[in-house]
Amino acid sequence: MLKDTLVRLGALPSRYAWPNPFKIVEYGELLRGIDIRKTDVVLDLGCGAGPQDLLLARQAARVVGVDVSTAQIARARALAATYAGAHNIEYRCTPLETAGFDRHQFDKIVSFCVLEHIANRAEVLGVVSEILKPGGLLMISVDSLEAITDPALIAKHQMDHAVQTYFTPFGLSTLLADHGFGNVRVWPIFRSPYAKRLFEAGIRSGFQYRRYRKFGTLARLIVDEWRYRRADSGMFLCATATRLS
Repeated sequence: MLKDTLVRLGALPSRYAWPNPFKIVEYGELLRGIDIRKTDVVLDLGCGAGPQDLLLARQAARVVGVDVSTAQIARARALAATYAGAHNIEYRCTPLETAGFDRHQFDKIVSFCVLEHIANRAEVLGVVSEILKPGGLLMISVDSLEAITDPALIAKHQMDHAVQTYFTPFGLSTLLADHGFGNVRVWPIFRSPYAKRLFEAGIRSGFQYRRYRKFGTLARLIVDEWRYRRADSGMFLCATATRLS
């Protein structure tokens, strides 16, 4: 009953209810300053369980999530049934390259730490370029782990999370430019020594956080993002780019 009341009041869904403080910060950093319009049709590439789509759907006309995992799509649909209300959200369990989207169908495409897991990323970005409108905005985050220097930790993370590629700013910028994107902006996040230690601990023992104690971790991550805003390496990279005509 409390959950239903919070949904009716608009307090839920909220990214601050997510269990992982890294994901809370990541969403805020990638979407900072982005104008999601009431007329926008937004695609979420590799949507997973889709909690971010519940937030995007509050602003956009329509949100479509795609993922290859049947379990994740089932979770996403269940979350949408509980939290989305009248917002227009659709989920498809399919690879993007066989989803059958129309050319220039989307105003914006977003993807949270998915591209590094995709082996045929050139093919996928080719499809992204086709289905995004000219002048449309691509917003992505990817794993970088540039701040981690221990090869054993990187190898463990790569194996545990099926990472195909760790991106550098130059590599990501070049990849996007090669697929028809301009106005490319790439920046690191989780740049502080504290974020590095916390992420390394997550690799070693799992990214598990207590429901309420996470808020202290979250507050420090947010403060340190500002304190170390001029650092040139971090755990993730964020990027925005415009589809050229």
